[in-house]
Amino acid sequence: MYRLKNIITVYCNKFIRNRFASRLLKNAVVSFAGEGGAAVITFITTIILIRLIGSTKYGILMVANSFIIIVDTLVNFQSWHAMVAFGAQAEEKKDSEFMESLIKIGSVIDFGTAILGTVIALVTARFFSTVMLWNDEITQCIYMLSFMILFNFTGTSVGIIRLFDKFKYYSIFRIVTEILRFTFVIIFCGVMKKGLYGAALSYALGYVLGYIFLFIMFLHVIRLRDDISVTGIMEADVKKYWKRIFSFTCWTSLTSSADIPVQQMDVIFLSMISYEVVAVFKVYKQIGQALSKLTTPLKQAVMPIFSELIAKGKIRESYEYMMKMTKKMLVILIPSVLVVTGVSVVFMHFTLSREYVDYWYILLIYMLLRACALAYAPMHPLFIAMSAVKQNFFLALSANIVYIALVWSTITRLGIWAVILGIFAEYFITITFKKRAIERIVADHSEPS
Repeated sequence: MYRLKNIITVYCNKFIRNRFASRLLKNAVVSFAGEGGAAVITFITTIILIRLIGSTKYGILMVANSFIIIVDTLVNFQSWHAMVAFGAQAEEKKDSEFMESLIKIGSVIDFGTAILGTVIALVTARFFSTVMLWNDEITQCIYMLSFMILFNFTGTSVGIIRLFDKFKYYSIFRIVTEILRFTFVIIFCGVMKKGLYGAALSYALGYVLGYIFLFIMFLHVIRLRDDISVTGIMEADVKKYWKRIFSFTCWTSLTSSADIPVQQMDVIFLSMISYEVVAVFKVYKQIGQALSKLTTPLKQAVMPIFSELIAKGKIRESYEYMMKMTKKMLVILIPSVLVVTGVSVVFMHFTLSREYVDYWYILLIYMLLRACALAYAPMHPLFIAMSAVKQNFFLALSANIVYIALVWSTITRLGIWAVILGIFAEYFITITFKKRAIERIVADHSEPS
């Protein structure tokens, strides 16, 4: 027993002395609390909402919500990647002038694209509803949800909160937002019986108030710093850095845009079959988020650390950390798939209608694909930290073109299986080629002695 205690003590001390590991674990645990808590509330909200308004109305709401997310991703540049990547450089050099200019540039981009995205969503809603043969209910929901884009000026806020290791603030934001949405669903759909439009209003108000809350916390983080201030940010000179930061933000945002098909267009494609199928697959995706909650915190926490290591020239060390995390995550995720899928099927049997259980094999295969993809989650922030933003965009674009081609050409014949096939192709292409690209970058750089 004494020997075992000594072994545990030695490993704990070794872990504490490893700054990368201890910092990563701390931030990942905090993020997991936020993401996990938010996921539980989201799933409960979904179950209650489906029971209140039905699968068809819920499917309609999800089509409108996907349209809003697509427009938001396309137009509303989220600058948090730039805040972390360039902010790590400013922190390393203790350059407060650069930090204030960086925050100002990010804020200008966030507010400008949020307004533009809202206008585009409102103007194009009727056109796309006509092209896709959507009913008027979807169009009205799009109008109501458009204000989520207007208040989503949070890219800089998220980036600075993560850069300065204030992950608890983002976790609080995630939980508060989902609590607000849940509360509004109970009020508008449960008590006031407003149906579909009450659900759309609940989504819009929940996220709008959540975004405002996150921005207030961002201002609080700035005030906690001695080297930067809100006044300094407003007066900062941006001409010297604008081109470099805006270019980086554009490329990372284009990558997010290129990922739209596999992230959101499954709902659009499935709406060609029925809104009930949309509702079923959307619930399956939310169950898949249970796995994401195991890896998203790690992905969020590791980006600032990778950026710091890259800034110090420790490229090979970053790659080795990434591979170690991937192997350990595979060991955790595969068994988790079986447990989560089994529990979910039993839970849906008692809480939702039969169609949610009938496709259990689709859920299992989807969860296995998600597990494999999520095991490689640390690879994506490492690739961006290596400033391979252009390669990242073209790779994402190519993989998603394949996804669209596969799903579009087979959806009428294969149904929901077409989406699964497309997801498999997109994951395989992204992981294989991105891993090879990272290995080439590592081979081209030698570690400093």
